[in-house]
Amino acid sequence: MRIHAINRWNWSKRAEKWVYVEIKGGKRKYYYKDNPPQEFNDLVMKIKEINEKMVATTDEGENERLYRELMKISNKLQIMKRDNV
Repeated sequence: MRIHAINRWNWSKRAEKWVYVEIKGGKRKYYYKDNPPQEFNDLVMKIKEINEKMVATTDEGENERLYRELMKISNKLQIMKRDNV
């Protein structure tokens, strides 16, 4: 049985594609796509913006806040790209 999370995009190592799983009528319905979903692209762009802000700031407190925000986004990306079967 596949172990993808329900109602969100996941990377499928086996299919080498992005897969979205939802439950319809008690059964799993799978949607596949080759390119990353928009949600993934948006998170990558947020990381880029935060990195630019971190480089530009000299305030240690602001840098720490940005770093925590960066880690939250990074965790979301890692969950999406987790080596699912």
